Amino acid sequence: MSANEIVLTSPDGVAPASSYEHAARCGDFVFVAGQVARDENGAWVGLGDAGAQAAQVYRNIGRILAHVGATPQDVVKITTMMVDRADRDAVTAARLDFFGDHRPPHSGMIIAGLGSPEVRVEVEVIAYLPRARP
Repeated sequence: MSANEIVLTSPDGVAPASSYEHAARCGDFVFVAGQVARDENGAWVGLGDAGAQAAQVYRNIGRILAHVGATPQDVVKITTMMVDRADRDAVTAARLDFFGDHRPPHSGMIIAGLGSPEVRVEVEVIAYLPRARP
């Protein structure tokens, strides 16, 4: 991969998106598209339960990171979008469970709606993955 090349990719085990790839690698950075609570078959997980949705979101993010050779500890930025402030504690618990002691910068937003009425939470991350890493 050259320094200026952008590689778009999606792993098995994450519901395919119809109009984009789940990750883009550009140089030493990996940008992961906003993930929602769909399982590998595209079925919704945790309808009405933001904590269960967030857990599925982070399973998807974990699969995508592994696909590009990264781990949660490589994440340098998290953005979380929720439709209800009351979901904050459950969504935060899923994030802390996924990242353990790693605490990258995080932005949280409460917004009017996401791409589908079933979606209570969506998360995107940026990871730093130096090409020189063995």
